[in-house]
Amino acid sequence: MSLVVVPSLFALAVACFPAGHCGVSDGYSFSRHVVSDLGRTRLSNGAPNAVSCLLFSSAMAVAGFSCALFWLSRRAFLKGVLARQVALFSGMCMSVSMLAIGLTPLNLVPKIHDPITAVTAVAAAVAILSVYSDGSDSLEKPRAKKIWLVLLAFVSAVWSVLVVLHHERLLAFRPWLPFWQKLLIATFVAWMSGQTVLLFRFRETDSAI
Repeated sequence: MSLVVVPSLFALAVACFPAGHCGVSDGYSFSRHVVSDLGRTRLSNGAPNAVSCLLFSSAMAVAGFSCALFWLSRRAFLKGVLARQVALFSGMCMSVSMLAIGLTPLNLVPKIHDPITAVTAVAAAVAILSVYSDGSDSLEKPRAKKIWLVLLAFVSAVWSVLVVLHHERLLAFRPWLPFWQKLLIATFVAWMSGQTVLLFRFRETDSAI
């Protein structure tokens, strides 16, 4: 259900995003605005952003709750004790951090919002690595695991390089970071969606048996 509700809330937040932020006259721009801009209470031009902010916070709350349920289910397929513990702990950290992102608007508390965003990304990476480090995991085929691991590692590595280049003032923030941030999020959502399908297939097979 969250795979439908969360994208719908984000789509509404984008549609309700006022024009004028960072000089953009057409509302929300995928190449000039980061996702967290949707959660601003007020834009750079002073325009209020109450509706989009509320929708963004709601989306992050639903996503955080859904991620918690996902990791509770996914870790059950890991046989290694350490892998299960790491997956659960990192998954819960990720879930709580996602909720916190929606409660810490970027324009009000950037010194809190940005570190929480970083914690979310790191926790997600650790949780995924714990899944793929467990050789006895029976939910996913080895070939599919390798493909997803390579894809996720590639997108994350490019994102990291872009961040470093921007930090060293060798690369403009826009459009590279906003675009790649969305690609990184989309890749993770696609992975999580695929894992959810596998979980439901296992449930149906188990019920049939």
